[in-house]
Amino acid sequence: MGRKRQSLLYLFLVVIIFGYVSGCNGATKVETSPSEAVCTAIVDAKCVTCHYKTRICDALGTKSVRKWKKTMKFMVKAGAQLSQDEQNKLVACLSSLPKGSAVVCR
Repeated sequence: MGRKRQSLLYLFLVVIIFGYVSGCNGATKVETSPSEAVCTAIVDAKCVTCHYKTRICDALGTKSVRKWKKTMKFMVKAGAQLSQDEQNKLVACLSSLPKGSAVVCR
C-alpha cells in the first residue's frame, strides 16, 4: 500500500506542476505527447495496478493511436479508473513511444 500511495502522490505532484507550467505558457497543446514524467506517473499509478510493466512495454511501437484508444476504452470497461484526460494522455504517450522506451520499460 505504501508503493501505491507514493505513486498517487507522485502523480498528483506531476499533475499540479504540469497544470502550473501549462498555465504559464498560454495554452495547452492537446496534440503533443505529455512529458515523460507525466507518462511514467500515470503508468505507475494506474496501469501497473493490474499489469506488469513488461506487458505494456511489449506493446510499445506496435499499436496506432486508434488501437491505443480502443485499448483504453476496453480497460475502462474492465474497471480501470482513468479520467478522460488520463486516457488522452496515455494514448498520446503510448502511441508515441518507441519499443523498449525507458519511460515505460524501466
